[in-house]
Amino acid sequence: MKIEDWFHGLRGKAEKIEEKWPQATEQERLVMADQLFYLRQVSDRVVDLWLQFEEKLSQTIRQVKQMEGQVPDTEDQSDSAASAIHTLKKEMKKDEEKNDAPLDMKEQPLDFEHLFRRGEGFYHLRMFTDAKACFAELVAAAPDWETGRLYYAYSLLFCEEREFALREFRFLCKVASSPTIVAISYNAVGCMLAEEQQWLEAAQAFKVALETKPDHEDARFNLALCYYMDQDAQESVEEISKYLQEHEHDWEAQMLWLRAAHQLQGMDEAAELEPPGLLQLPTRELESETLKEMADLYEAVGNYHRAQICYRFLTERLPKEGWTWHGLAWNTWLIAGTRRAATLMKKAISLAPDQTDFLFSYGWMCLFDGEIDNSMNAFRKVLEKDSSNRLAQSGMIAAYEKSGEIQAAKQLAKTFLEDEVPFLHALGCFHLGRLSMIEENWILAEQYFSRAAPFGDQLREIPIYLQLCASKQGKTIAVDELLKT
Repeated sequence: MKIEDWFHGLRGKAEKIEEKWPQATEQERLVMADQLFYLRQVSDRVVDLWLQFEEKLSQTIRQVKQMEGQVPDTEDQSDSAASAIHTLKKEMKKDEEKNDAPLDMKEQPLDFEHLFRRGEGFYHLRMFTDAKACFAELVAAAPDWETGRLYYAYSLLFCEEREFALREFRFLCKVASSPTIVAISYNAVGCMLAEEQQWLEAAQAFKVALETKPDHEDARFNLALCYYMDQDAQESVEEISKYLQEHEHDWEAQMLWLRAAHQLQGMDEAAELEPPGLLQLPTRELESETLKEMADLYEAVGNYHRAQICYRFLTERLPKEGWTWHGLAWNTWLIAGTRRAATLMKKAISLAPDQTDFLFSYGWMCLFDGEIDNSMNAFRKVLEKDSSNRLAQSGMIAAYEKSGEIQAAKQLAKTFLEDEVPFLHALGCFHLGRLSMIEENWILAEQYFSRAAPFGDQLREIPIYLQLCASKQGKTIAVDELLKT
């Protein structure tokens, strides 16, 4: 039987009940009432199963795209407002999906129940225009029906009538008698404000939602996300840690904790972080996205052994993804050197031959292992594909330096000084400073390093080189003073 025929049969049963009801006896009406109750159960079950199917289908499509390289796991959107908005919208939908049962149905006139049920059906089938029309009629006829007004507000939102939706949500925040509806409404207001990147105002809305209903976990997740997007790393870590106490297997929350912890570590290297639950050690049970975030955090704090474990699990799960082998190779190199890592890096390159970053990494490994010719060949291959690749050019400068070709290195380094990107300009000064030291031109070297000093957090050798330049010139100026010049 086709699904269309099945639904046609169900619709026919409902129509027959509607036709027979006026002339039916009391006993016949009891039987038909039971049939209506059964049809309602069927309808609710179909909607529930469809929603589960829709969620699984979306997840499967996302995973397939990742495996095919269309949506790389390595794409870092942690600082993207668009990523935050997507997550906030998803969390917002959790609220309205939890609201399947009409909270205030018993207090409402039964004459309008059909409008509510019809609108609810349209809504869960994502026919938001039809849902909006039903709930608009319901709100006009029964303005105190809080659940109906909540659905109306969401329908307006998903019909892109944001101003009217916000007005309805704010109205419910003020007048609703149900703490649940008040909390849901504040959460929705917070999500809308977050879409406009008004992180402070959004956070305040989420706070009120939690004050109204302390067990509103979605609002807590959203609050933690707002803190993270607003660079309040400590507050974000605290809030998402509370959330994970109840939802330790939520991989999105795990990723948020890791990103917030990474952010906090960047602000304060001495910050003490106690990972919650499943994040204390990498395990095969964790989602791929979580393992990738864990690896990034471990690399940031210099724990390369644990980062290596993360990538080992990822290569087992995603053996055809070049980025997993690259991560494993890089951390293996940091731990055990080129001999152990070279084969892994070559595998990464073979899986993703167009990924120039992998070629650069291989060249950098060879350079530090003294294999100058191999490193130059790798950097040249990168430059053949992208002649303006500053990473490869930087590698070539270092290779020229090690092979004693100082003039070639200086010529290439000077091209960086023409770059409009401040960091790349500073990187050129850094290279020229090193080359000047080789020529024992300490005054010129000091000048170059001083120009690169604003990026000392990324070029960490600068204070040491400045101190060496000062010493060679017989100066006793403190490094802090040199960095200010």
